[in-house]
Amino acid sequence: MQKQELTYEDTKFNLDTYWIDPVADYETQVERPLAIICPGGAFKFQSDREAQPIAMQFNAAGMHALVLHYQLIDDEHSVYPLALQEMATTLNWLKTQASHHINFKKIMLVGFSAGSHVVADFNSIMLDPEQREKIFPAELEVEPAANILGYPVIDMTLGWPKEEDWAMKISPDIYYWQAQEHLTKHGKPTFIWQTVTDKSVPVMNSIIYAQKMELLGIPYELHLFGSGSHGLSLATYVTQNPGNEDNLNLYDSKWWELCLNWLKLQQILPKF
Repeated sequence: MQKQELTYEDTKFNLDTYWIDPVADYETQVERPLAIICPGGAFKFQSDREAQPIAMQFNAAGMHALVLHYQLIDDEHSVYPLALQEMATTLNWLKTQASHHINFKKIMLVGFSAGSHVVADFNSIMLDPEQREKIFPAELEVEPAANILGYPVIDMTLGWPKEEDWAMKISPDIYYWQAQEHLTKHGKPTFIWQTVTDKSVPVMNSIIYAQKMELLGIPYELHLFGSGSHGLSLATYVTQNPGNEDNLNLYDSKWWELCLNWLKLQQILPKF
């Protein structure tokens, strides 16, 4: 893993890069898909459990991966619109990384919990040219092909955050609160998974985003597991906080296999 610092206007932010090296004995190098990962953490921090372990899963499946350390709440900034501008800047930066053999038609945005809100807002707002130009006037040179959302925050009026004051710190402009409200036909196919027993982020968040995609005719796949806590990540020992049994769920861990199958359906991964 290597750190990469980028800048949007006068604000600096970081990426963790997990590149798959070219294979020296290939006559023709493989142009690989790439996942940009936004960990959760309530916009207070970004969980390491949803960063490197997820990036390495993508690597193991033959894909490059980046972890985007998007804007959090601090004394000077709210999250929005800066997090969206940082994502757009990251996508455009990929064009300068041709030596890594990226397939620019197979870029995925991956979010967990609060990080999913960044991805969902990007899918809704930033892929509609009319909405995007109001906050990111530059051309978007690389567009994602698909999204993956794990236990996502979609609508900040549906039970998370519990305090309106925290929502106002995330963004004082309520335009950014409800990702489903701004979704258009420009949105990309999306894989969504969550547990119906999630006590932190109500499951209706997943349902309403899938419902809006259905109305717009955007391909999606929605998996709602019958039990399990919030913040499962891979739901295996790999991402278990030692001693925390809530981080383990054999049934919910199937989301990764289901996700890989869906990526094959979307022709982002080959079938074999």
